[in-house]
Amino acid sequence: MSTDSLDVEKWIRFAQTDFDSAVVLAERFRPPIEVVSYLCQQSTEKILKAYTIANTNTLIKTHILKDLLKVSIQYCSDFDKFKVVCERLTPYITLARYPSNIELTEHDMKQAIKDAQDILEFTKSKLAEMGFGTT
Repeated sequence: MSTDSLDVEKWIRFAQTDFDSAVVLAERFRPPIEVVSYLCQQSTEKILKAYTIANTNTLIKTHILKDLLKVSIQYCSDFDKFKVVCERLTPYITLARYPSNIELTEHDMKQAIKDAQDILEFTKSKLAEMGFGTT
């Protein structure tokens, strides 16, 4: 495994970039809702990977947010409050990339943005307590 794949700071930056991109797209360009929702899922996945790497020095290769959340909960039980958030966001990994019978609404997109922001801010604060993401 490369050193880059274990660089917590890079995972934090990528997570923030995905979230910022989702917000800008939603506000300015009115893209397909699936694209914004996908970026929210990606932001959440990456910030949870940053947290798990910070605690385990191992990259967990999965897109399933509840799996990443389980590991996070082992190090901080406060992550438990994000179970529903992770259940809502996980399906967006495929909805933007493959044809689906599921139609997302603007409400779904706004909820995805809120969910991603909540978990991103919370996780970044936990990482900051560990000395990450302060640069």
